[in-house]
Amino acid sequence: MKIVSYNINGIRSSASKGLFEWVNELDADVVCIQEVRANEELAKSLLNIGEQISIFSSNLFLDKYNVILNCGNVAGYAGTMILSKEEPVRVVLGIDGEEDLEGRIITAYFKNFVVVNCYVPNGGSRLDFKMEYIKKLTSYLDELNKHNRVIFCSDFNVAHTELDLSHPKECARRTGFLDFEREALSRLLDKGFCDLVRKFNGQNKVYTWRSYKSRNVETEDFGWKYRFDYILCSNKMSDNFSNVSIPDLVYSDHLPIVATFNV
Repeated sequence: MKIVSYNINGIRSSASKGLFEWVNELDADVVCIQEVRANEELAKSLLNIGEQISIFSSNLFLDKYNVILNCGNVAGYAGTMILSKEEPVRVVLGIDGEEDLEGRIITAYFKNFVVVNCYVPNGGSRLDFKMEYIKKLTSYLDELNKHNRVIFCSDFNVAHTELDLSHPKECARRTGFLDFEREALSRLLDKGFCDLVRKFNGQNKVYTWRSYKSRNVETEDFGWKYRFDYILCSNKMSDNFSNVSIPDLVYSDHLPIVATFNV
């Protein structure tokens, strides 16, 4: 089965570029999406759910996917979504079911594993909020991992090591690569999780976000690149994954991660 993690940077823009046609063609079993950036009514209309007018000419998802939305209450901001072929036996919004005003996390319980889809705050002026959120998230995932096989999909907004960004020296004092942010991600991994992108890429540099502002149009090169996106899994199930890829797509400033899992 295929599992996808993708920050789409807004469902309206990405859908207009052909995102969901790609999702339909890929035919993944679970698709975790971050930064929906729309209210539930708009998100459903773009997915052809209900009777709202859609930009699509056919119902791509009605027969294929169960749709789980956590759009939050902040207009045009954050929001998460899971598309799954198998219907979850249980769904929890928020960390431990706490109120999730920004729609940052969904936990979906399936028969053989649990999928957690999360959009971690990016920091900046909210750096304290980000670190407190990661602390709560780590405790939540640690407890979940004690009793379940867990797959964690996330735009974590942290580049973990120098292999995960193009300009480590220049970014040493920037949000997203601060020492204590990287240490927080290390603490999460130490709770019994495997970073699948790193597992399948060894010491090779890989990126999932690129800066359009620093793009060289003539060479099609992006000067500033990071890996902010992750699929982590319980160490006890890491050998069940046979492949991880990062397709070079144009639907967002992020790139998706596609992992193949042998159930």
